[in-house]
Amino acid sequence: MKILYIFSGFPGIYYFFDNFIINELNNEGHICKGFNHFEGMDSLKLNVLEFEPDLVFTMTGFILPEQMTEWLKDQKNKLAVWMTEDPYYMDKTVEIINRYDYIFTIDRASLEHYQKNGHPHVYLLPLGTDPNTFSPTTHSDEQELIDICLVGYPYPDRIELIKFLLKETQYTIEVVGGKWKDEIREWSKDQRLKITDWQPPHKVVNYYNNAKIILNTHRPQDLVENNNSMGIISKSINNRTFDVASCGAFQLISHQPDLRYYFSEKEMVSFESQEELIEKIHFYIKNEEKRKEIALNAREVVLKHHTFAHRIKEIIAIVQKNNKSKSGPG
Repeated sequence: MKILYIFSGFPGIYYFFDNFIINELNNEGHICKGFNHFEGMDSLKLNVLEFEPDLVFTMTGFILPEQMTEWLKDQKNKLAVWMTEDPYYMDKTVEIINRYDYIFTIDRASLEHYQKNGHPHVYLLPLGTDPNTFSPTTHSDEQELIDICLVGYPYPDRIELIKFLLKETQYTIEVVGGKWKDEIREWSKDQRLKITDWQPPHKVVNYYNNAKIILNTHRPQDLVENNNSMGIISKSINNRTFDVASCGAFQLISHQPDLRYYFSEKEMVSFESQEELIEKIHFYIKNEEKRKEIALNAREVVLKHHTFAHRIKEIIAIVQKNNKSKSGPG
C-alpha cells in the first residue's frame, strides 16, 4: 500500500512514535511518505496529488485542521487515526472521530463509547514497543542496581506514592521525568533518592535495565489537565508496560481491568493499594530469580504480540479487509 503518514504534530515522545510507525510501514514493504501538516494546505494537495496514497494515517488528530481532512475525503482518500491519548481527551476526540474512516483507540472504555455513538469502524489497538530500542542490557552486580525506578510525569498520585515509599522503606529510588525536582524538593537531599530529567527512549532504556523493580502507574482519571467531562474511566494499560517488558525488566504495575487480557499473573505483577505495593516490593526485592522469570515471560509475550510491527500489520489488515469487502467479488 501507499500510505501518507501525517505527523502527530506533538513534541517529546510523539516524535519517536511517528518514526517507529514510518519505519515499520517501510519494513513491511509499504511505500510510506511522511507529511507535516504545518506545511499548509497547498503542500498537502501537492503531496496527495503526486503520491496518490491508498491510505492517509495519523495519530491523535487533535491539531490536524478539519479543512485538511474534509479535502482529503472529497478526494476519496481513506483516513485512519490512532487515538493514543484515550480516554483523557475524549472531549476533543468525540468531536473529530467522524472525520475518519477508521478509528484505532488504545483504550477499551473509549472503544465502547465510540461504538455506542455509531462509528462503523472502531478497533482496539494499544500502542506497541520497538524492540530494537527497548532491549535487555547486561549489568553488573545485583547489589549495584537501583531498587525502584519510576519513569514518567509526576502526576499527584505518583508524587504521593514516591513520598510514601521514602517514608516507609529504606530502598533506593530513582524517578525520571520532567518537573520531579520541583515536586519532591523536600526529599532532594535524601541519599536514597535520585532525580533525573526527561529522557528520550534510547536513553530511558538504560533506566529500565538498571533497576530491580520498575514502578509503572497509570494516568489519574481525575487529573485537572484531562479533557474528559464524560468521566470515561480507562480500562487499558499504558505503552510503558510493553516498553519495560521488552527490556526484560521486572515491573510492578497499577492494576487495570484490561491487564489480564494481555498478560497473565505469571507474566506481570500488579497492585491495587499502597499496602499491597510495599508487600510485593519486599517480596520481589528478595527474590531475584522470581523477578527474572516473570520479566522473561513478559518479554516473550511482547515479542510475539506487542511490537509496533504487530500493530502496523493489524492496521493494514483491517483496512485491506474492509476495502476488499466493499469492492465485492473479483
